[in-house]
Amino acid sequence: MARLNWVAAGLALLPCVLAKRVELDWDITYVDANPDGQGGRRMIGVNNKWPPPAIHVNLDDTLVINAHNSLDEATSLHMHGFFQNGTNYYDGAVGVTECGIAPNSTYTYAVNVTQTGTYWIHSHFMGQYVDGLRAPLISHRPQEPYRYDEDITMMLEAWYRRESRDIHDQLLSTSEAVRTAPFRPYMLVNSVGGPDLNRTTLRFTPGKTYRLRLINVSGTGMVRFGIEQHTMQVIEVDGIDTEIKEVHSVQLAVGQRTSVLVTAKNSSDSNYVYHADIFTDIQSGVARAVLPFQSIVEYSPQAPLLNDTATNSTVDWDFFQDIDLVPIDKIPAPGVNKWVPLEVHTSIFDDYREHLAFNNRTYQTPVVPSLTTALTTGYQAYYEEVYGFKSYPVIVDAMENVEIAIFNKDVNSHPFHMHGNNFFVQVRGSLDKDPAKRKTSGSFPVRRDTITVPPQEYAIIRFVGDNPGIWLFHCHMEFHMEQGLALTFVVAPYRIIANTTLPDQYKRNCDLMGIPNAGNAMGRTGLDMAGDPRGPFPLSGF
Repeated sequence: MARLNWVAAGLALLPCVLAKRVELDWDITYVDANPDGQGGRRMIGVNNKWPPPAIHVNLDDTLVINAHNSLDEATSLHMHGFFQNGTNYYDGAVGVTECGIAPNSTYTYAVNVTQTGTYWIHSHFMGQYVDGLRAPLISHRPQEPYRYDEDITMMLEAWYRRESRDIHDQLLSTSEAVRTAPFRPYMLVNSVGGPDLNRTTLRFTPGKTYRLRLINVSGTGMVRFGIEQHTMQVIEVDGIDTEIKEVHSVQLAVGQRTSVLVTAKNSSDSNYVYHADIFTDIQSGVARAVLPFQSIVEYSPQAPLLNDTATNSTVDWDFFQDIDLVPIDKIPAPGVNKWVPLEVHTSIFDDYREHLAFNNRTYQTPVVPSLTTALTTGYQAYYEEVYGFKSYPVIVDAMENVEIAIFNKDVNSHPFHMHGNNFFVQVRGSLDKDPAKRKTSGSFPVRRDTITVPPQEYAIIRFVGDNPGIWLFHCHMEFHMEQGLALTFVVAPYRIIANTTLPDQYKRNCDLMGIPNAGNAMGRTGLDMAGDPRGPFPLSGF
């Protein structure tokens, strides 16, 4: 499909000429919901409704969300994939860039929209986004590089009939029997699901071209997507427009986004099945289990349905590799000034709980948010120690080129998400050093903000320290992060200090939650790190 310099007629009505202020009032509340019709539970919604509304903005807009917390615990909002350049305190990572929004308090996020593409917004406190606090965030550009007639967002969601806190407690249990007991996610598409296929129907008009924005917000599982007897063309990953790559199916890890073009058939004689199967290796009860989900691409309500069972599927599940994609905006990869090797392990630690860790260091949120520490410890903001051993801080100088080598020695896949930046995907390979499994990027590597590293494989990525701030790097399988698979990049401390003024509401929420507004990770002065936890550590033999 040729690139065009104008948008499709279906997008022509989008306001994309003048920048504007998009202001939303969100009261974050508990809501009872029954998205698959099989039994509901308490969810987290907005303004007493679930799901939260989708957000659409245009390049150069200002997005303002007045977020009031009506929950009985802290909350936050993270704009997944947004760089937050100059607004690190709006990144939403509780314990990293804010104290969280205290119950019955408010925090106003005001963000300049400097990126376009497919993103999403979610809580970054505990497992709240698994409990429903999540929504699409779509940023439109004045002129799209490809023509299409309709733009459809598809949120691919895991639905648990238990609250995330219960699952978290299970996974951290000291009892192996409790820890490994099966629990099953069910698939939702745009917050509905269940056995009635018509609940999640896609409606196509013959001959039209559709942009499907696929967003995996499942919390725990990979999702594979394909349409019977239809091909797709990948045109975007994680907000980066790419040259077209024709595929039959796509696979998305938690946090990843992909836009595909699908041109409808010229006849309405038949309807077709689409698949959005979730498969998960979150724990042994459903290890690498495929949990099928299917619904209908409808051309006509009267047409027969072809390939109406998963066993008759004609979809080719030979997934494309992101390293093969070529971005439209061609930027060569940076050189390397700093190398950060990360080994990924799951183990039983000496607290007799199962944790995940980078280099055997399992993450724990500091008492004082790392951004507060950077702003209140002077020259010591360059010392890793002040951020706390368990926050696993990595100091990056301004404009330093960083290469991260991720060696996944675990039995599970892990999708790693970087806040505040995207990165160049350089190399993928196998830990057994099989040269046939090693793939390198071309001259202009694809860039994204979330990368999957399968078990017993490695990936090498690079980023430039051009965005001063404290940026979390973590597994986006929510419970893996809560089990410790995270670290923080502290980028250009002196520029953070020179260019950051915390909003009063930041400090007010910290006061309401009894969190110090100054000091090192423990709320103490300088390098007085008394009480800074060092463990737990892996038990030998595990």
